[in-house]
Amino acid sequence: MSRNAAPVIVIGAGLSGLSSALALARAGREVMVLEAADQPGGCCSTAQVDGYTFNNGAVYVAVPSLLRRTFEQLGLDFDAEVPLVPIDHPHETHLDDDTVVHLGALETARVEGFQASSRTALLRDGLRKLQADWQPVYRRLLDDVLPFEPSLPRTLARLWRYLPKLAGRADSLIASYFRDPSLQAAVASILLYTGTAPARLPSSQLIGLLALLEEGFYLPKTGMGAITAAPLRALQVLGVPVRCGCKVERIEVGGDGVTGVALAGGEYLSARDVVATCSGFSVVNHLLPATAVPRSLQRTARKAPLSHRAVAVQLGGRFDEGSRSFIVNHVPAMSRQGEMHQVGAATPRWLSWTSPSQVLTSLAPAGRAVIELYAPVSGVEHAEQWTSAMTERALEGHLAALRKHLPAMGVETMRTIDPPTFAREWHLYEGALYGIAPGASPNAYFPHRTALPGLHLAGQTTFPGFGVPTAMLSGLQAAASLLAADH
Repeated sequence: MSRNAAPVIVIGAGLSGLSSALALARAGREVMVLEAADQPGGCCSTAQVDGYTFNNGAVYVAVPSLLRRTFEQLGLDFDAEVPLVPIDHPHETHLDDDTVVHLGALETARVEGFQASSRTALLRDGLRKLQADWQPVYRRLLDDVLPFEPSLPRTLARLWRYLPKLAGRADSLIASYFRDPSLQAAVASILLYTGTAPARLPSSQLIGLLALLEEGFYLPKTGMGAITAAPLRALQVLGVPVRCGCKVERIEVGGDGVTGVALAGGEYLSARDVVATCSGFSVVNHLLPATAVPRSLQRTARKAPLSHRAVAVQLGGRFDEGSRSFIVNHVPAMSRQGEMHQVGAATPRWLSWTSPSQVLTSLAPAGRAVIELYAPVSGVEHAEQWTSAMTERALEGHLAALRKHLPAMGVETMRTIDPPTFAREWHLYEGALYGIAPGASPNAYFPHRTALPGLHLAGQTTFPGFGVPTAMLSGLQAAASLLAADH
């Protein structure tokens, strides 16, 4: 049987897996999607708990223009499939000196507190200059780099004139535009999601701030799961099977490359091509026979830095209405924000949370709200070393810290997901939230096309890595690499 006449098995029904499967099906290939969990969607889905809707990973949509483009490539009408609601008050940061900084569109950015008027002018001036300086980099990344298969020569050709900017550190870049320490801290808090101190991040991570200034942040009208529901519906129309509760135990390999997959229940499925959208680390360390792993993949698995771990804490109930913002941060100076990613005092002094029901009231019962936050995990080398007692201490401490800011809160429903659970149930390698650490160089990621015939990789451990539109792009690029190999 020729390779392009055989079925393709896609491992994983998250954004990258569904996107890859849909692209292959539209190209005429026979496809089957296997998902270990009980429902599709992966980390861009939601869960209903006692009338509340909690996120299973992705929290909001940034760079909607890139997401719209990926939908177009899949033959989907983004605006019809995923109507968006703008987050009008996206980001609010509280400092120890009682300064409050609001970030969002340039004209709405402002400072509350001491010398509010003059510091608001400084904030907007710094944001305006940063946006003007970095907008060309932002557009070049979106138009000429991210939508295409990763290539060092191509990237250098498109970005060479911006390399001095991209080579700097995030904290130095922020300090160069904002001399006020409170403004520095507020802008740096945009990077809290990375789990890494600003001093350890490349300046390119400030693209997230550019995304906020250029396009804003959004939520799908029916929640984050609407994004994965669209390609899933398209696959169903095409008759592509998406089998949930099917854990792949092994990728079988013969003399000519991939031959199929073996499932946990003993079932064997023949295939000449496999697109694995699970972690590249899992492919190397668990799914492939040790003798079949290409040296290049071994090297990547050995050297690539894992992202941070955390305990997800999701709350439903009644909360104070002191803030209308989607993201609320209470942070120290920029130089100390790395401390927020380390387990410290029993009751943390600083913390950050999101309130998606501030934007979509339908995510909670009438008069109630949803709050989601992440407690840091540190001091363990493997996810399974994190114990339930550690999770309980983290939960108690962060609820106590949250109650200091929201003293009238009444929690009715709660869900926690700790590193062992992320690893076992969400299939995140070692419980690392993003797989490979944000800010890692592109050559640290796993390739879409491997040296093993028939094996292709996608998902957050391939470049362009984590993120909603970029997860879809990784699936599209893996599908393109497979189709190119056919020819």
